[in-house]
Amino acid sequence: MRLQRLGVEAGDTVLLHSSFSFFSGFRGSPGELIEVFLRAVGRDGNLMMVSLPYLSSSFEYLRTLKYFDVRRTISRMGLVSETFRRQKNVVRSLHPTHPILARGSKAEWIVANHEDCLYPCGPGTPFDKLTQLEGKACFFDTPFDAFTFFHYLEDMVRDRLPFSLYVNEPFDVAVIDSAGKPRTVKTFVFSPEAIQRRRFPVLERELRLRNLIKSSRIGNTRLHLIEVNQAVACTRKMAELGVFFYRIP
Repeated sequence: MRLQRLGVEAGDTVLLHSSFSFFSGFRGSPGELIEVFLRAVGRDGNLMMVSLPYLSSSFEYLRTLKYFDVRRTISRMGLVSETFRRQKNVVRSLHPTHPILARGSKAEWIVANHEDCLYPCGPGTPFDKLTQLEGKACFFDTPFDAFTFFHYLEDMVRDRLPFSLYVNEPFDVAVIDSAGKPRTVKTFVFSPEAIQRRRFPVLERELRLRNLIKSSRIGNTRLHLIEVNQAVACTRKMAELGVFFYRIP
C-alpha cells in the first residue's frame, strides 16, 4: 500500500490534511478515502483531522460568532473533514477556534479538555497529545501551509518573538457541548500582526533541507508525510540559531 511506503504504519496516530477532487489519483468517495486511512492506522491507531468552522482568521471569526455547537457546527476544512465529522465513532474537541476530530483507540483522550486550554494549539491540546503519541501529519493534495500543527510550533517559540503571537486578552466564547448544554470557553487567538508576519515557506524549506518531508504520488495526487516530533526538533534548532518562520523587523 502506498501509505505504508510513505511511512504510515499500524498503530500510528495521523493528522490528515486533505483536498478532495474527483480528478485526483484516488477514484473513491470521501468516505472511502477515510476508510483507507483508518485501515492504514489499524485498530490501535488514531486518525485526526482539523475541523475549523471558518475560512478567515480566528480573530475575525470570533468577533461575529454567536456560539459554537460541537455537535452541529460544520467543518470548513473540506469535504473529507466534514464527512469525517458526520461519521459514527468520531469525537470532536470542544474548542471554538481549533476543534479537532478523532477516531481510534485514544480518540477520547486526544480531544479531552481542549476547552480548558487558554492557547488553542499549545500545551494540553490535541496538538500536544499528537506529539506525545509520536504522531505524523499527512498531506493529501494539500500545500504545506495547510499544516495546522504549525500553530503548536509557533506557540513553542512565542517567548522569543519580538511581537505578540496572541491578542492581549482572551475571548469568552459561547459553546454548546456534546450533551447540548451551553458553556463558556475562554481562549486566546492569534494576533493580526502574527498572522501577517507568518512565513510558512521558511519552515518548509528547513524541513526539506533536513529530508524530514517524505513524498509520494498516486496519479495526480501528491502525498506528503511529516513526523511531528521531527518538526518540533527542527523548530527548536532553528530557534537556537535565531531563525524563525516570520518576517522579523
